[in-house]
Parts: sequence; C-alpha cells; structure tokens
Amino acid sequence: MNNLLIDYQHDVLILFKNNYRRLITKSMNVTFNEIFEATMMELNIKRSSTDDTHFLEKWFNNIHHQAYLLNFTIGAFTEIIFHSNKSVQVIGLHEKTNFELEDIDSEDFQLSLEVLALKNQVSWNFQEPFSSFNVVLGDLNLRATLIHYSTSANLKSKVFLRSIPTNTPSLDLFKLEESPLSILKNIIAEKKNVLISGGTGSGKTTLLRSLLALIPHDEHLIVLEDTYEILNHHPGQTSFLANKEQNNKSLKDYCAYSLRMSPDRLIVGEMRSTEVVPFLLAMNTGHKGLMSTIHASSAVDALSRISLLFSLFSESNDISFALVTKLVCKNVDYVIHMEHKKIIEICRVIGSDAETPFYERLYSA
Repeated sequence: MNNLLIDYQHDVLILFKNNYRRLITKSMNVTFNEIFEATMMELNIKRSSTDDTHFLEKWFNNIHHQAYLLNFTIGAFTEIIFHSNKSVQVIGLHEKTNFELEDIDSEDFQLSLEVLALKNQVSWNFQEPFSSFNVVLGDLNLRATLIHYSTSANLKSKVFLRSIPTNTPSLDLFKLEESPLSILKNIIAEKKNVLISGGTGSGKTTLLRSLLALIPHDEHLIVLEDTYEILNHHPGQTSFLANKEQNNKSLKDYCAYSLRMSPDRLIVGEMRSTEVVPFLLAMNTGHKGLMSTIHASSAVDALSRISLLFSLFSESNDISFALVTKLVCKNVDYVIHMEHKKIIEICRVIGSDAETPFYERLYSA
C-alpha cells in the first residue's frame, strides 16, 4: 500500500482537486481514474492495487456526480432545499424536516453546483445568477433551481430540487367525498373553463394533471408551459415548452399558435404574464375546456388576479378594470382553490358587478 496516500491525505486531496479542476476544463466526461493517474504521476508514485483511494472517490462522487444530494431523496418528497453546505430542508407531502449536511465544505459545495450546471449545459454565474433546468440524478427526474451566492447577503449559493413525478396522479389522492368528486368530473366532462389557484407547493399542478387524466382520448389536448411539469400520457397531446430567451417561443406566442391547431382543450401551466391575454381572448371567442393555474390566496382572489394581469399586459389601455373583470367572470366557469395539497374551495363563477366578482361556493373544506 502507498502509505503516502494515507499519511498525507490532506495534501493528496488538494492535489487531486487541482487536477480535477484542470481536467474538467477540457472535458466534463472526465473519470476518476484519469484524475487519480494524473495525481499519482505528480507525486511520482506508481499505482498499486492496494491503494486506499476511498477518500478521493468519495470527494469525486460528491462533486462530479452530486452524490450527497441523493442522500436526501430516499423517502417521498416534493422538494429539497439545500440552503448551504450545512443546512438542508426536505419538504414532504405533509411535513417539513430539517437536516444538517456533513462531509462537504462551502468551497466544494459551490464547485459541485457549478459542475451540475456545466454538465447540463446551463450558464450560471455572476451575470446569470438564477438558473432552472431538468436534471436526472440517480433514477430520479428533478427540476433543479440554482441561486448564485452573488445574490445573497451571506454569500451562500442554494439549490432547490423539485420532484417531477412521472406517474399520472389520481383524484383519489385528494381524498374527496362523492359530492366534490362528482363536481370535478362534471367540470371536465362538460369542457368548462377552469382556474386552479393556490400558493407555491399547494398542489395546483398535481390537481391539474389528475384532471387531465379524465379527458377523453379522442380529444386534441395542447399543453403550454415554461417549466416541464405536466407529464401526461394523453395520446392526443401536443406539448410546447416556452423559452423566454428565444424569439417567438414565449407562452404568449404559443398560445396564439395553438388556436390555429384545432385544439379541443388548451392548457397553460401557470398564468404569470402576457400569456393571460390570448388565453382569455380564446375563451371569449368560444373555445371551451381551457385550464390553467395561478398564484392566489383564495378563489375570488384568483379572479381579481387574472383580471389584474390582463389589465397590466393588454395593449388596450382604455379598457376599464370593471370591463376586464366582466370579461374574466363571463369566461372562467370555475375556480378551484388549493392549500397544503388539499382542495379548499370549488366555486362556480356567476358574473360580476363593476369590479366585484360574483360566485357560488359549491364546496368548502
């Protein structure tokens, strides 16, 4: 055994790290053996089959393959937040759990995130401090969001890993009684226009996916989103993924294109910006079965919020807010509000008076 590897473990690791940094600038497909051979050559030591390389392999797997991230993906979770190289928060279906991360220092944590971005051909640095992309870690499909330390007062980068389930969720997941379950099934069967509202992580997308599973297979379903989350197995589905950095590939553009493709239903992953205009106008021209999600604190707040978005992003400055509210309440048939993975309200929209929406609450948890 080469006792030097053990006796001078710290110094060998520093040299190994330096070789790793040098070699990944040439290729992201670098292997452990390549780096180890380069390190041994610099030390002028011949490699032996009895070399104890465990500490080097562990470091390589943590940095190059982000192995430490996988330690927290064993149980069921919706999102994992690495606040730093020490603090981890796992958000489950019904609870949040905090953990302390061990065996990785702040410098290595930063390097591992930079490598994760590079391996996925994503730009993430001082100039572009926010990055979000799909990634496969182990056998898991995840949405990774990186926040660069340059944006933080404590100079710590963060990574958010959101689970992307590949199976189609069932309405049984929401443990509804027969009455609200029947309402939801009828909403889909009758091709009503629906908004699903709630806060971040409230279960909006999960409910949307479960409702899409009820759509007959002979219909043409068009799904528009800017984050790939609506994994659906509908045979007649056309999907578009928006990219704000490319011309003619925004949700607004796709919304306009979709209306020329004979859609039976149009689904927009989330209402946030200019896409609200063609979406609502499509409703107003008679299209049925339109669905989307929106961040709001209640069902009635969802109607006010979508009215506000239309007012902000419409190019017609002379339309009053009362008229916009009337447009919204005339075309949105139902609002379903979510909190903590539960359906809290199902409201049927009746109309409006000036800027005040009128609705009937069909279900309240």
